[in-house]
Amino acid sequence: MASKFVLDFPLLFLNREEAAVIDALVGHIIPAEPGSPGAREAGVTEYIDRALAGFLRELQPVYRSGLLALARLTTEAHGKLLHELGEEQQLGIVEKLAAVSEDVPDAFEGQFFRIVREHTVQGFFGDPAYGGNRNLVGWDLVGFPGAQWGYTPEQMAPDFDVRKIPMLTIKDLYSRIGGVK
Repeated sequence: MASKFVLDFPLLFLNREEAAVIDALVGHIIPAEPGSPGAREAGVTEYIDRALAGFLRELQPVYRSGLLALARLTTEAHGKLLHELGEEQQLGIVEKLAAVSEDVPDAFEGQFFRIVREHTVQGFFGDPAYGGNRNLVGWDLVGFPGAQWGYTPEQMAPDFDVRKIPMLTIKDLYSRIGGVK
């Protein structure tokens, strides 16, 4: 059974169905595991939507065309859109896209998949100010302390445990200097 897309943010570029398709796709690019949230839980779909409405707006036509190509692929193979398929069928489609991405680099579907994969990584590991990395799950996964003004010599030592440094976001830094609350 397919995971249900939960829309808990306002859409700025994607429509609800497109967001559900992107959410299914990113959920297979960085899947959740026991004790480790994935791209869905990190809010990667929100990041992509915000980015496409803002600083990545030049990629809007690529996403529209890519979503149409993906819809053709899934409806030809299964008679449904990606988010309507069961998990195994979704995984099969994602594996096919990944293979096309590697084997036929000039194929549009492969190019679209590479773009979405790159944006998934950005949304998973970027600052939450941009819509992804909810609850700092990406930073927590890799032990990144987030936005810092600097590091002490002790913190720069090769054997220092960076998890001792409190994680800070851009918003946290601004609030310390009286900027954003």
